[in-house]
Amino acid sequence: MTDTKPAKSHQLIGVQYLRAIAALMVAYFHALLQIPQYTPLLTQYFLGSAHLSNGVDLFFVISGFIMVLTGSRAAPGDFAMRRIIRIVPLYWTLTTALLVLSLSKPDLLRTTVPSVEYFAKSLLFVPYPNPGQNGQLFPLLVPGWSLNLEMFFYAVFTLVLFLPPSRRVIVAGLIFLGVVWAAPLFDHTAYGREILFFGDFKLFEFLFGMMIAQWYVNGLPRLPAPVWWAITALGFIVLFWGLPFLRLSPESWPQVMLENALPAVLIVFAILSLENNLSRHPSRFLAYLGDASYSMYLSHLFFLGAARFLWTRAGLDHDSLPYAIAFAIVALAITIVGTIVVYRCLELPLLHVFQRVAYRRRRKPVPRTRGVSL
Repeated sequence: MTDTKPAKSHQLIGVQYLRAIAALMVAYFHALLQIPQYTPLLTQYFLGSAHLSNGVDLFFVISGFIMVLTGSRAAPGDFAMRRIIRIVPLYWTLTTALLVLSLSKPDLLRTTVPSVEYFAKSLLFVPYPNPGQNGQLFPLLVPGWSLNLEMFFYAVFTLVLFLPPSRRVIVAGLIFLGVVWAAPLFDHTAYGREILFFGDFKLFEFLFGMMIAQWYVNGLPRLPAPVWWAITALGFIVLFWGLPFLRLSPESWPQVMLENALPAVLIVFAILSLENNLSRHPSRFLAYLGDASYSMYLSHLFFLGAARFLWTRAGLDHDSLPYAIAFAIVALAITIVGTIVVYRCLELPLLHVFQRVAYRRRRKPVPRTRGVSL
């Protein structure tokens, strides 16, 4: 039987693994698009048909879970400050770096359209139609689109912290439901698309993560480990390949619920139930990548672009499957190495500096910076 009581470790190793896997999924998804002639080859023969961008759904469920588990006892103001310190410094730094690079070396960035307006909206988590991304609501640093939803979730969570713990999940759910219901009413207004962005059904993934946290604290169901492993495998199969027999329309609520939210929930639920099994023989490397997953998520496009530049400059962009696979492997290797550098030399120092400033003013002990959640 699997021991389903919360692990005593300061860090949930299974959640760290999932964060690493989610970040790698998104990084590989973008690696497919770096060299146009490789895209159809990798899509057809090398895991390209998988819904790799669904790694974001794992992040959203994990985020809802972690906020309840670690933030429920915080005062609303303290929680908001911690989230801003956690998210903003690295995102603003890399967005600024991207802007400088796009102005100084525009030939290196094919789809970045710099402007003061786009830069300001990106920093303030305001979605806008990005002309470099076919009008999609992406910021300058494309992966930051999910942070716009993440920050909205943090705002809602800050509000529900004013309520008794027993009512927080219900009220958060009602707020999400109201936003999703009301957003289409503004469809034909000047900012209809931007409002619809925040009415995405993916909001409920945060809610499901919050619900999982409540179950986790109260004790998860006791099932044999093989059953949880089977549920994990099923979750990843659906998350990667979807449910094609349902013929769901893109971005519809059934698709988001059944092909994105449901498998992500199953995976997180099952991995939490396997926590004590996983912690017996932990993978330090995968756990470390979990720590660095935020750095990977935000910086991977820089390293994929560098890999593309080096690969094409070396004349290796031959139109063949072996070269495509080799590029994917090399690009991910460069991304992993670069991620570790960004995490150690940029993310952690930034967190330490801002935490010292914020907590020294409030005369509180500075929290540790390792293993913090997205």
